[in-house]
Amino acid sequence: MKAIKKLLLALAPTIVMLLLFGLGFLACYFVIGKVFDNEIQGEAKAYTLGRLLKDSPEKRSALASTYYDPGKALQMLSDISWAVPNIPTPFVGTAPTPGQHGNAHINSMQFRAGKELEMPKPANTYRIFITGGSTAYGSGAPSDDQTIAGYLEAILAVQLTPSTKLKYEIFTMANPAWASTQERIVIENLLSELEPDMVISFSGVNDVHWGVRGRNVLWFRSYSDDFYWSLIKRVFILTRHPPMPENTRTEASPIAPALVAERLLKNVRISLFALSGNKTDYVYVLQPALAVTNKKLSSREKSSLKIEDYFRLCYGLFAKDLMNLQGENYQFVDLSGMFDGFDEQDEIFMDSYHFGDRGNEKIAENLFLHIKGRLARQARPPA
Repeated sequence: MKAIKKLLLALAPTIVMLLLFGLGFLACYFVIGKVFDNEIQGEAKAYTLGRLLKDSPEKRSALASTYYDPGKALQMLSDISWAVPNIPTPFVGTAPTPGQHGNAHINSMQFRAGKELEMPKPANTYRIFITGGSTAYGSGAPSDDQTIAGYLEAILAVQLTPSTKLKYEIFTMANPAWASTQERIVIENLLSELEPDMVISFSGVNDVHWGVRGRNVLWFRSYSDDFYWSLIKRVFILTRHPPMPENTRTEASPIAPALVAERLLKNVRISLFALSGNKTDYVYVLQPALAVTNKKLSSREKSSLKIEDYFRLCYGLFAKDLMNLQGENYQFVDLSGMFDGFDEQDEIFMDSYHFGDRGNEKIAENLFLHIKGRLARQARPPA
């Protein structure tokens, strides 16, 4: 016993030191973990519309008016996907995380779809990809079937399949905050390799969105990119490595509209070239936006109206450049004014850029009217 006591006394300082070290490690782990957890939880607040508006019951009720069934929409808000979780993705920065997020299904290739894409493409299938930002993704849509792509696929099945005998499938590869640069890269590096018959860019808004914030859309980070950049910077600081230098630039004032238009046109030209080798149809759709519509706005819609003059300048230049762009397999569709004839009683815009099911369906119907001739011409007889 004396020997054991002597051993314990001898080891006591070491045991105390180990305990202190362990407690310090746990405290440090807790503090660091809490810092990262707070940042991750902050990012997650916008994953669904319900979470985003958790503390704003008035806004929840107001936005529900943009749906066909406001009461049902109000009950569903907690599941309606808004800013889908992102993961780092080659060349485009970040893109949707595979899995189910609220009411959104993201397949293994990061398309918003409840089905997987088959390769090689099945016989007698006409394959369309839609790319763009959050509106193309379907932020605010009550389901995958009530996104623009979902509605358009249903229209094609009814309007064209009986005569063409083709199955029309549409996959959405879009992500909130993507500008024409991410669209161009995903077209070049991914979509062009997946046997598309048509690629639709539903776009325009985010190039202006980033332009007014002084960002060069050819060399910038989106919100999700910035989130991961922030996490990595914290790791470098905590591990006492030299801080990473900033490698993008934000101008103090908005980018000149002519330069915003020039950069968008560059991305569209390259996208068209990337698809021209296989003679894939490329349709660029200039999307509706609250700042450029001539719709009679409701009081709620008016409250979301911002930077109207800048938007109108940029959109005017976009339309001029894209209308003059030539290409055998290219089509420009200007939907920026498609809601001009609607009254203030018609609640369409959720905010500056987004729509509920009512707006998404009307966009799909309008888009079909513009592209149905091209689809009919390009349809091949069944093998």
